[in-house]
Order: sequence, then C-alpha cells, then structure tokens
Amino acid sequence: MTDAAVPILTYHSLDDSGSVISTSPGVFRAQMELMARRGYRVIALRELLDAWDRAEPVAPNTVVLTFDDATENLLPHALPVLSALQFRATIFAVSGKLGGVNDWPGQAPGIPRLPLLSRSGLAECIAAGCEIGAHTATHVRLDTLSPSAWSAEVVVCREALESTLGVSVTSFAYPFGHSNAAVRATVAQHYRAAVGTQLRVAAATDDRYGLPRVEMYYWRSPSVFPLFGHRAGDWYLRVRAAARAVRAVAPLLDAVVHRGIGR
Repeated sequence: MTDAAVPILTYHSLDDSGSVISTSPGVFRAQMELMARRGYRVIALRELLDAWDRAEPVAPNTVVLTFDDATENLLPHALPVLSALQFRATIFAVSGKLGGVNDWPGQAPGIPRLPLLSRSGLAECIAAGCEIGAHTATHVRLDTLSPSAWSAEVVVCREALESTLGVSVTSFAYPFGHSNAAVRATVAQHYRAAVGTQLRVAAATDDRYGLPRVEMYYWRSPSVFPLFGHRAGDWYLRVRAAARAVRAVAPLLDAVVHRGIGR
C-alpha cells in the first residue's frame, strides 16, 4: 500500500459573492486548467478509495476533487470545465434539501442564500461522471445531536439519495467538519469513508472516517494557486493549518487567562 500523499480538495459554491464558501467561476476554471497543463489526474473520492482498497500505488499528481452542499451553480460553472478536461469529482448532497436552498442553521456570516441541485441536476452530474456522496439529511452538526438523531441523519441521507438517484452512495462528508468518535463509528457502519475539514493532504494510512482535505478558500488568489504542488505550496498549507489551529484554541486560552486574572 502506498503512503503517497493525495490532496482532497474542498470547494463549495462557484459564485462571485466573495463569501468564505465561494470561489469565483473564473478562478475555478483557471485552477482546473492549470492543473490540466501540469498533468494532474483529477478524480472522485471513490477512485482513490478503490486504489487504496486494492493496495495499488496512486499515480503521481493525483488530486481528489470534492464539492460540499451540491449548489446549483455547479451545473453551469463546474460540469463544463470538468467535462472538457476529463476530470471527475465527488459532490456531497444534503438529501432533505434537494432543489431547495442552503438555509440551514449554523452558517457563517455573509454566506449567500444559494439554490441547491435538484434530483435532475444531480442526475446530470452523475451522467458527467461525478460521484454523489452524502452530507446528512438536513446539514446539522452531528456531534451536537443524540445518538439516535445523528444515526438518523447518517442513515436517512444515504437511503434517500440512493432511492432518488438510483446509484450507490458510499462516501460521506461531515457538516461543518465536526464529528466525534461515536459519530465516526456510526458513519463507518454505513459508508466506505468520510471526509472532514482537517487541513492537510491525505494518505492511505489515515483514518478512513476522518480523511483530511485542502480547503480551496485559501488558494483563491491567482498569486497563490500556482504554488500548489510545489514545496512553497506545501509550506503555505502548513502555515495555514497552524494558523487555523491557533484560532481554534484561542478562545480556550483567553478563558484560561481570564480565570487566572480573576483569582
């Protein structure tokens, strides 16, 4: 089994709003075209899992492409690009929101209200070679729920998508990237693998139910993306991951400091 690192890229919406989940369609096209010129092999998550399951070496310059939420703007802005370049992707859909909008609780400030792909839209994606993955039934943070509630979110999503689309759904993405050991154990009973938001490249030795990804929000600048795949880009990703980790623990550190001062 190879230990070669494979970036699993995370996109959400392709729009010009500038929000934290948005990538400009022009930027996305330029990124994909640059990857094509550099000889990258861009695949869906299931193809990487197939290689890992067979203990096959993964070809150099392989990248997995994923889209969370299944926004409707993938049809005009992603599918033509992927088809032209013969790239494939995994699209994680929220089963209870097909044809609806991304109005679930917990959104960060500034997130635009976005239409989501309907059954027919997802069928177009499947016809173009995309894999459909599960992103729960309602896009709720699973680790805030009771075991019965999170189990329902995990199971109902797969059953609904498979029944609606007529395809196997074997990959899962945690809403907002959050999970815990018990949630992951439930997901493991129903899916081949699951992805989160830990910021680094993936390897065959990683926990299949906590696969890390590369958030493409950090690569939107035309001056930054050309570093992708080079040593400078690797360092950039490490710095971004370190900065994110500091932001995550900062509130805890503040609380400790304030408690100390108050004594």
